[in-house]
Amino acid sequence: MAVGGKVQSERLKLNNDPRITNLRTWNDGNNFKPYADKDAWIRRTAAVRQQILLAAGLWPLPARCPLNAVIHSPIYRPEYTVHKVFFQSLRGFYVTGNLYQPRTTLPSMPGVLCPHGHWPDGRFLDVSAAKIDQQIEEGFEIDRNAARSPLQARCVQLARMGCVVFHYDMVGYGDSRPEPHRGILIDAETQLYGLSVFGLQTWNSHRAMDFLLSVPGVDPQRIACTGSSGGGTQTFILMATDDRLTAAAPVCMLSAGEHQGGCRCENAPLLRLFSDNIEFASTFAPRPLFHVSATGDWTGRFMKEGFPQIQATYRLFNAEGRFEATCFAASHNYNLKSRLAVYEFLNRHLCLDQPTPIQERPYTPIEPADLRVFDAGHSRPADDLDAEGLKAMLIADARKQFDELIPHNRATMERFRKVVGSALRLMTASGLAASEPPVLAETGSETIPAGGCGDGTIAVTRLLIVRSAAFLHHGETPVPIPARLFTPQKADGNITIIVRPEGKSGLEVADGTCGDLFKILLKRGQRVLAPDVFLTGELCPQTLPQPHPATDFVWGYNRTPLANRVDDILKAVACARELAETHQVNLIGVGRAGIWCLLARALAGDAIAATVIDANRFDFDAITSENDVDYLPSALRYGGLWGLGALCAPNRLLVINVRDGQLPRHLAAGYAALGAQSNLRLPASATAEEVAKWILET
Repeated sequence: MAVGGKVQSERLKLNNDPRITNLRTWNDGNNFKPYADKDAWIRRTAAVRQQILLAAGLWPLPARCPLNAVIHSPIYRPEYTVHKVFFQSLRGFYVTGNLYQPRTTLPSMPGVLCPHGHWPDGRFLDVSAAKIDQQIEEGFEIDRNAARSPLQARCVQLARMGCVVFHYDMVGYGDSRPEPHRGILIDAETQLYGLSVFGLQTWNSHRAMDFLLSVPGVDPQRIACTGSSGGGTQTFILMATDDRLTAAAPVCMLSAGEHQGGCRCENAPLLRLFSDNIEFASTFAPRPLFHVSATGDWTGRFMKEGFPQIQATYRLFNAEGRFEATCFAASHNYNLKSRLAVYEFLNRHLCLDQPTPIQERPYTPIEPADLRVFDAGHSRPADDLDAEGLKAMLIADARKQFDELIPHNRATMERFRKVVGSALRLMTASGLAASEPPVLAETGSETIPAGGCGDGTIAVTRLLIVRSAAFLHHGETPVPIPARLFTPQKADGNITIIVRPEGKSGLEVADGTCGDLFKILLKRGQRVLAPDVFLTGELCPQTLPQPHPATDFVWGYNRTPLANRVDDILKAVACARELAETHQVNLIGVGRAGIWCLLARALAGDAIAATVIDANRFDFDAITSENDVDYLPSALRYGGLWGLGALCAPNRLLVINVRDGQLPRHLAAGYAALGAQSNLRLPASATAEEVAKWILET
């Protein structure tokens, strides 16, 4: 057997695949690099916003139910009034908080949202006497009452400056329903529907904006948000997802590297794939932005790592003056120095016309018990949902929202592609560009007798396929995909990619172990490309990686195994269509690899002519753990395997081994909407000859 090249394809060991060895965690940024082109950055901003909304289960944004806001029990102070507030953000789910208003109201007043963050007892933070003494001794506070309740101090001062301030609870804090803040919406089913505490809090912030704008006199052109720690996360997530926000001041949260967010309410699957908090904050340009960092927490390096990148982004808009930052020698905080700096920023950008330097005047805190929303005269609403009721309602709403997207004609299919197609691209962090030449390395070749695969000889070429740098995500490490290309002596210019759960092994010619389908395709002139995709063949480590504990938020920062496999298949497609004399590319997914190929086919546009899929009796509702290798966050939100599979229409698709043996309605709807029913077949079974015929008839 003659060998055409001396270099052999070496097994890619576990320690050579960065997708296993270099997993990002919540302590890793993505080394955001500012864009040099304004238009390119504007496009990127839209993509980042969509990614955040997808991760939050808010793509597309759901319908807004009536707020039915209840504002009651005013507490009067000489310069301001505090009301108790609750309103519906979702049917049966309520946002609670306090509304601070100037006693002298004006026809036009700025509004400020104040999320509280992970301080003890949330908006009811009541600092101990010993801690107050320490804060004053160290120079971080002056007034004992402000040191006792710095959150109230902020709201009071802003109201005194003429702002309408809404101080609202995070999920599970304060008057919010007493469910564990970190203990709801955490199972695999909720994640498959794109549900999370992060998403719930993000929606609450959007609805808090709705509420604030409904308050008489609030100027929609002057709306700000400021919070520290987890409240800082809520601030920059709102910055990235709600255009109504006109100025923002996240405090002690932004960092380029360590600590992207340590709580479930700051993390969700898919959220920071190839992105990070510095990029999220940069999307706010050119609107006014101020960040306060502290030397004693993870934001201590912000002025050197983070500030320059955001500043460069503002420079694209000639708006450097609208981005400001400062750093204080302090621990994690929203102390007096931080508050005073934020007051000055808001004074300028909300046009408050307050004399400077602003001083925070003394005040008397309202006791936490007196701030509570629900009391003897105002009980918790009877329809307030518990954790299980909330989950059931959110899943029902997700299903209803998808059902409204199911296409029935060409126009609605375009809408379906816009929503579901973009969702799948983000869920897999993958796709296929119109022209994407891969980087190919030939590591060896040989010519062997065709044997049972036809006349003459078969050329067997060993390849490594790498995605071109121009088509990698920022921060993505190129990974070579081993593959074999089998070329019969009388090739017809077409290539069929065969993906198997075990990889390319078993597709041999010389020893006669190759399957009937492989033989038929080669006999009839098809070239066959067989890749090893993630965790298969040469990319399969000797020992599979251990499951990742949910506390690592691993799938918020890294592709899932299924997404990596889809991405690798698309690399193989890019390779096949760029090989010399290729007329068309076909795709076959065998066994468990069928679902990987279906999702790749859904993302491939016109790059694939005919596809054959073994559905392996699978759908995503069978997944019970986020460590399942076929887990894909948000898959059920978009109709499961067959809702996503409807994106394959109108291209030729043959599917075997469907779970219930019936044509899936979402898949059928996609093909019917385009009048392409003849391009979809669902036989009870198919022989190798029938599969080959489907491929060769294209």
